[in-house]
Amino acid sequence: MSSALLNSNDIKAQALRLGFVACGLAKAEAVAEDYAARFRHWLELDYCAGMDYMRRNVDMRLHPDRLVPGVQTIVSLAMNFMPRHQQPAISLYAQGLDYHDVMRQRMNQLMQELHLEGRCFVDTAPVLERYWAWRSGIGIITPKGGFLSVPGYGPTVFLGELFLTAKADHYDSPLQSPLQSPLPAPPLGECSIAAKASLSSEIEALPQRGSGEGASGGTICPALTSEGLDARRCISYQTIEHRGPLPEDLRLGPTFYGCDRCLRATPQFLEAKPTDEPAFQPSEALLQMTPDGWKTLTVEQYRMLFKGSAVKRAKYDGLMRNIERWLSS
Repeated sequence: MSSALLNSNDIKAQALRLGFVACGLAKAEAVAEDYAARFRHWLELDYCAGMDYMRRNVDMRLHPDRLVPGVQTIVSLAMNFMPRHQQPAISLYAQGLDYHDVMRQRMNQLMQELHLEGRCFVDTAPVLERYWAWRSGIGIITPKGGFLSVPGYGPTVFLGELFLTAKADHYDSPLQSPLQSPLPAPPLGECSIAAKASLSSEIEALPQRGSGEGASGGTICPALTSEGLDARRCISYQTIEHRGPLPEDLRLGPTFYGCDRCLRATPQFLEAKPTDEPAFQPSEALLQMTPDGWKTLTVEQYRMLFKGSAVKRAKYDGLMRNIERWLSS
């Protein structure tokens, strides 16, 4: 462990040069007990559905030093993923290249250039990403959908963390009280939440730019409960994480991979702006796909369209399962 203090200004300046839109530092310590208690209760409710990895390594999620021994500082980073043009059948976050690879490469570069010691994580380790983003002061957790929203960019951001083994010369403060923060949702990238088919009529009327009753009050999605996200009723979970047949009554809306309807209904979505990051822009081939093209998608086309994409998480068979249901909805 280094005895020299980390220069927080240098870290933030270099992060911005590398394309991150926000960077904040928090002292590595146990997750606040009220937040930890809600997380444990969320697991007890079985709201993580088939994502068994959420049940593992709970102590590591709540105690950073058990994940990275000797960690002193957690640096939270955000990168804007809002594409300039969109393939409407795919969730916004998955229009371009896999964010895991893009973010990890930039974060490793940041560590190398500033000679930082520690580890970097991008949605692949037991880390409460939205909690640490809130704790480091880079954004707020929205009360409706539980998204992390960065001022000036809204909720269309990817998150990553550096667990560093040196103390910093300055730590940032949260932008809101932890009591205002809802339970963190499962790490489905930045996919948003939608409803199960039997309740899909409630979703169809959601406002598209964060205005109206759906954004300001009431239940914008039946999967969003007072005790957190019930992933069992989440279209993103069903179309990305779930293996096997889809529930018989599940109807899909505009997308067959992920869902953006409650993301768009979040008032902070008004702050979203197109990213200049080429890696998160869709290819011309993807933009040109139509319902007829999706219906006859071959394995070769699938490999070409989604090379290096997060969409490959669903695999070809899973994607065709989704497309079949999407076309019949």
